[in-house]
Amino acid sequence: MIVLPDEFQMDWGEMKLDVKIHTTNERKVFEVAFPDGRPRLFMSRSVIASGQKIWMSIPEGRQKEALPIGKVIVNYFQQQQNQQ
Repeated sequence: MIVLPDEFQMDWGEMKLDVKIHTTNERKVFEVAFPDGRPRLFMSRSVIASGQKIWMSIPEGRQKEALPIGKVIVNYFQQQQNQQ
């Protein structure tokens, strides 16, 4: 089982992103802060009709950021799990 920290930092391209995890209605919401001043990104992993899991921005509209950042979050936790 992966233990999720409340906060962590991860690399995304040339940037270090600060990520906080919130739980609401038993659902994990990730808050991503960018060092370049752009607005924080809130995102969650959702299951679509086909059964596939995808990252969704909250509110919708920032999918171009949510999808690649979500992949990095998944990789981050997989690495953490491999180190345990």
